[in-house]
Amino acid sequence: MTDFRNDYDDADFDTTEVAPDAPLLEEVDPQAQLREAAREAEGNYAHPATDTAQAADAAREVTGDAPAGPPLHRTGDSDGAGRFSPASITVVHPEATEIETDLTQPAFRPVTPVDFTHGTGAGPYTAVLWDLDGTISDSAAGIITAMRKTFDTFRMPIPSEATLLSYVGPPIIDSFKREHLDDAIEVQHALQTYREIHDELGLEGTPPFAGIPEIIRALHAAGIPQSTATSKPESGARRVLHHYELLNEFAAITGASEDESRSKKEDVVAEALRRLDALGVDLSNVLMIGDRFYDVQGSAQHGVPCVYVTWGYGRTGEDEGAVAVVNTAAQLAKILGVQL
Repeated sequence: MTDFRNDYDDADFDTTEVAPDAPLLEEVDPQAQLREAAREAEGNYAHPATDTAQAADAAREVTGDAPAGPPLHRTGDSDGAGRFSPASITVVHPEATEIETDLTQPAFRPVTPVDFTHGTGAGPYTAVLWDLDGTISDSAAGIITAMRKTFDTFRMPIPSEATLLSYVGPPIIDSFKREHLDDAIEVQHALQTYREIHDELGLEGTPPFAGIPEIIRALHAAGIPQSTATSKPESGARRVLHHYELLNEFAAITGASEDESRSKKEDVVAEALRRLDALGVDLSNVLMIGDRFYDVQGSAQHGVPCVYVTWGYGRTGEDEGAVAVVNTAAQLAKILGVQL
């Protein structure tokens, strides 16, 4: 049977490896500056080539709007060779003025059995699919910091903390598109820059949620096959799970492709099921575990019921369609039939 984990040898795995510098936009797209000039001529300031504050002032001059607040300021460090490190940027920005989204989470709800193609929602389970960010990994701080610094590197206005938090879980490429980086070359450049910054920040401030590693190990010990089903690229997912010493607990590591052509949750779930099926895993009663409506809806599209966990980054109403809601690792362990 094929093993999709691509396991690492601890002696050969270098967690300090730094991704190569993202190329300048002009290097991969010589017409970038011409497009930016054309956008400015049309009054489109979504991708300003100048400093954010200057672009905002110019836009207000056109629209007649009042100033929105103090300008953004950036500081950053260079290494000994004089190369600028995007991850060193310190961003100082005004207080967010938009209304914060209600982040109230639902209370515990026991399993309500369903009749899906690949599961009932009730145990015993034949396989378990795991979301990563917000379910296994408390990754919000690192992702938000990297997103903020990426926006600042591109001289783009920085979204509010609540907006940035909402970007934890979905494909990062979709988050850039929501902030009007619609040009394919610019989106790919932003994505590569984000990954460079995120990799440079490291994983020290990205712990697993309490009790979850123990559940994963207990499921593995009980002989229940597990796969990730994450919108994080697979290389990043492997790096995180290796850091947690959980990589070998999974039969498959399934996530977004490196170019994020496969990144939507329903596509990732489909690939996880395909890989488990190739390993001969019984898919008659699979359970998905996740913290966002992407997990609930994406798995349901393939007949897999989902347990919604509230320690992640979801918000009011995102549990709709889940077969159960759990507030603690102990509640999840009970549903899964394992001991902590």
